Amino acid sequence: MSPARRPRRLVWIASPFAIWMLHFVLVYSIQGLVCARGWPLAVAWVGMALVTLPAFAAVAWLGLDARRRAASADAAGEKRFAARLVAMLSLLALLAMAFTIVPALLLNPCE
Repeated sequence: MSPARRPRRLVWIASPFAIWMLHFVLVYSIQGLVCARGWPLAVAWVGMALVTLPAFAAVAWLGLDARRRAASADAAGEKRFAARLVAMLSLLALLAMAFTIVPALLLNPCE
């Protein structure tokens, strides 16, 4: 493999958790703004939904694409390993996003 392809592969491997990190920051920023500014809780729920749905979709797409790449006949060695790793990390990132959003939706953020 050429050295130029390695950074792109590392970015691909890190992308599920980069999306989760962005989701985490945005969800808790929305909660902080709602509490600090005295906005209604409905604003928080709508904002968190607008952040969560695209994040879930992006990570799910990454995982499914990685699974497809791992199962392809021309994937071998490092490519197959990286694809399987991205698929597993995508599942873990989806789980992490669920653990982030469920308490934020069920608990009153301002108490």
